[in-house]
Amino acid sequence: MSDTGPQVPEASDPYAKLQYGRLFAWPERLQREGPFLLQVLQEGPEPSLLDLGCGTGEHALHFAGAGYRVLGVDRSEAQLEQARPRAAGTSARFVAGDLVRLHEALGEERFGTAFCLGNTLVHLQEAKELAAACRGVHAALRPGGAWVIQILNYARLAQGERHLPLQFRPDAEGEIVFLRLLRHLPDRRLQFFPTTLRLRPEAAVPVEVVSSHVTTLRGWQRDELEPELHQAGFESIVWYGDLCGNPFQPQSSTDLVCVARRH
Repeated sequence: MSDTGPQVPEASDPYAKLQYGRLFAWPERLQREGPFLLQVLQEGPEPSLLDLGCGTGEHALHFAGAGYRVLGVDRSEAQLEQARPRAAGTSARFVAGDLVRLHEALGEERFGTAFCLGNTLVHLQEAKELAAACRGVHAALRPGGAWVIQILNYARLAQGERHLPLQFRPDAEGEIVFLRLLRHLPDRRLQFFPTTLRLRPEAAVPVEVVSSHVTTLRGWQRDELEPELHQAGFESIVWYGDLCGNPFQPQSSTDLVCVARRH
C-alpha cells in the first residue's frame, strides 16, 4: 500500500503508475490475513473501519462487503481513482488525506477499528510525524477500538537484505514481475525501489520496465514504535510476526505487526 500524506498532483505522484490490485494475489492474501483482521474488527466497539494507506482499496472493499462501514484514506489520488469505482453499492468511501493531519480528512467521524497495513507508516521519516500520526489515530478511535499496524520487519532487513520476494502475476501481454529493491542508509533509513517489469519471453526485448521509482523510507522498529504508542494513549499493545497471529521473532519474522488498543 502507498503512504498517506499531503495530496499531490498526479505528475508528482510516485504511485500513479502502480496498479497494486494487479501486483498481488489478493484473493489468496485476503483469505490468509482475513481471520486475524476480522477477529480484531469483531472485538471493536462498533462495526466500522478506518483503512489508512488504503491504496487501491482491497482490504477496505473486502470488509465493506462483510458489512462494515469503511473509510479508506490515502495520499495517492491515482490509487484512490482505482478504488472508488469498485466501491459503488458498498459502504466503502475513499478520501485523500494526510496521516500526520488525520483530523483534516475525518472531521468528527470516529471508528471502531483502524488499519495501517503494508508500506504506509514507514513513509513517515521523523519521530514528530510518527507521534502526530499516533495521536491522530488514537483520537479517531472510539474507546475500546484497536489500531492494527503492519510493516516489514526492519530489524531483520537491517542485517543486509537487499530485496523483497518477487511477485509474478499473469498479464494479457505476458507476465508482470513486481521487483522491490532496497538500499540501506544511516539512521534506519533506506531507499525503496518498487519496479514493475513485463516479461515476454518470445519478444525481441523480453523484459520491459513498465514503471520504476525511488522513495526514502524510515525502517521503524518495535523499540521506537512502542513508546510513541504509549505516549499517544494506547494502553494495550500486542506484537505479532505476521497477519496470521504468529509470535514476533526479531531476527526471522517477515513482518512487524502491532494491535494497539485505546481504553
